[in-house]
Amino acid sequence: MKFLLPFLFSLSLVLGQTPEELDRTLKKLAPDLVASTVAIMVGQGSGSGVIVTADGLVITAAHVTSTPGKQMSVLLSDGRELPATSLGVDHNTDGALLKINAPGPFPFRPYIKEKNYEVGEFAIATGHPGGPIVGRPSPIRLGRIIEAGTKSGFNDAITTTATVISGDSGGPLYNLKGEVIGINSNIGMPWSVNKHVPLPAIVEKWDELMNNETIGAAQSMTQQTEYYFDEPYAGLREKFEAALEKNPGDPFAAELLKHPRLLDPHHMQDFLDRITSEEKEGETVEEIPKAPRFGFTLDLTASSPKIASIQSGGPAEKAGLAKGDVITSANNQAVKSPISLALKLKAKAPLTLTTANNKTATLSPEEVPARRHFPQPIAGLISMMITNGSGKQPASIQKSNLEFLTSLNVLQQALKNSVLEIKRGDKTVIHATVVSPTGRLVTKASELSKPEELLAHFKGKTYPITIIGTDKATDIALISINADGLVSVRWEEDEPSPATLVFSPLPDDMAYGVVTQPARSAPKKGFEKNVSSKEPSAYLGVSFSPETTSAIISGVDLDSPADKIGFLEGDEVIKMNGKSIDTSEELGEAISKHGPGEKITIVVKRGDKEIKLKPILDVRQAKAIGTFDRTAARRDDSLSSLSGRGGKLSKRRNDFPRTLYHDQVLKPQNCGAPLINRKGEVVGLNIARALRHRSLAIPAKTVNEVAKKLRR
Repeated sequence: MKFLLPFLFSLSLVLGQTPEELDRTLKKLAPDLVASTVAIMVGQGSGSGVIVTADGLVITAAHVTSTPGKQMSVLLSDGRELPATSLGVDHNTDGALLKINAPGPFPFRPYIKEKNYEVGEFAIATGHPGGPIVGRPSPIRLGRIIEAGTKSGFNDAITTTATVISGDSGGPLYNLKGEVIGINSNIGMPWSVNKHVPLPAIVEKWDELMNNETIGAAQSMTQQTEYYFDEPYAGLREKFEAALEKNPGDPFAAELLKHPRLLDPHHMQDFLDRITSEEKEGETVEEIPKAPRFGFTLDLTASSPKIASIQSGGPAEKAGLAKGDVITSANNQAVKSPISLALKLKAKAPLTLTTANNKTATLSPEEVPARRHFPQPIAGLISMMITNGSGKQPASIQKSNLEFLTSLNVLQQALKNSVLEIKRGDKTVIHATVVSPTGRLVTKASELSKPEELLAHFKGKTYPITIIGTDKATDIALISINADGLVSVRWEEDEPSPATLVFSPLPDDMAYGVVTQPARSAPKKGFEKNVSSKEPSAYLGVSFSPETTSAIISGVDLDSPADKIGFLEGDEVIKMNGKSIDTSEELGEAISKHGPGEKITIVVKRGDKEIKLKPILDVRQAKAIGTFDRTAARRDDSLSSLSGRGGKLSKRRNDFPRTLYHDQVLKPQNCGAPLINRKGEVVGLNIARALRHRSLAIPAKTVNEVAKKLRR
């Protein structure tokens, strides 16, 4: 792991920037960049966009709006949800415009008209990963430009290491001046490949887009960007869940119905094959089509068509191909990527392949039954096609990274005796952070299986570990080793604000990034709620009994606008802004017409008195929805599935209390290492590599509280 985190600076500025200057610049820019980023609500889906004029013109991606003249809504950073209409779309570049149908002025950012960026410069990506989440502002992510394209989001894109994912489509890519230079479009297999539509390509077609024109055709299913971001087996999963519910007597189905999700598509396929294998009376079983099989799979992490495995006795083995061979041509036509080769493998005709080591092999494919319920992988490619790109950083970027890291050597050396690796044999399992020079360390508890096999490595020696105690809520373990020379870390219990520059010192490296959003909980799968157009974006903080429709308050949220102004349980809401309120639904509908920050007037009946209260609405707080939600679980599974194709994730990566979110591209075994600020103070303990765009850390105050509790 060489350079775990992207930066945000031009190559010329990086050489003269100190961490302090970088930290200050990021914090200054962030509020305005987030304020101009919007969520675009289209039917049941959502994307992102950026406001570029005070009267509400928004730039987004063509695959978000799809066609001109479509009615949708835009969710602003202040919580207001406003109507909007799509303007022109350019499917060739993946750029599009839309207009907010409401009076401004709106927060906006300037956009470039000509290329002013180069490889090696840094950029900030914003958007709404996973869709807009209740109470969460747009997360900030940093990245370095590794390809400086100008023509399209597909084959001549701006490619950065700023990690984006489903829901970020259409969101902005900013330079250090706060100008929009690109629009989030699609992603590559490695986490470090994130493609953006260059603004010069959108500006070139500006007049056509403003005139509501459609340029080009939507990409085919094998290339369409929307398909990059969707769970590949969504259709299969729907059939599978429906089949489970229709077959409660089946032992397999009965067991699976106890679990809300199943990730493995092959188990789903096998179940569907079994329950649909027999022909029912009056029904005709559809003949299963045949599909070609060449007997090899491709390495999807490689930028070139490299063979990952060979089927024993298959066409590829018979033709002399071997694992590791790199295909350079097919039927005398050059192939440069796994996708370009996979498209040629669809044909049932013989194929002559040439390899980089001068092999020539002619393969006659076998015909095998195609999968009935989800697509047969083409030479090992999953059905969700992802754009090409190795993610390899140019030498100039690696050099400037080294120069920047040189300024951090003092921090790195100061923590050499405070951060340890815990290994099983030669394999690093997890890291640990020293909290006491007497041999007390904190680490990630769920990775400490078979502790008798684990050894802490310190100054060339190994030490057995003893688990003193574990905390289930935070996944923190307090352990001890019998070693001299350990140095306790310095703690900073004030939580870092969004855009704060943070680092993770590792024994042989230094990862760095930014805090992406305000600290909050990390709910377990299916328990984090998306903003919905059916619910008010503004937040009052009262609840009502589900057993009645009356507007009698049954609960008041602590520290909510209602709590602060004096609402009480048992109050009956009778008026809002002068209009009578008879039911809780009427109150919800009335509040939905207002945004956070607006003052409303509510009259409640308390006993025999009528009391007038004037709360100021807030943004709805992020919290668990209380019950498992299948739609939210599908979203979470989709994000995990997509993230897992770029690298390994932590086994336990959610269901934490208050957590710091940051964008360092850590490995799961890097958890247990401290998260520090530019002064070397520990602000948190890395606890999970959660998603493509997200790592999590438990705040310093919580870590200290847990460690103190476990010492007893």
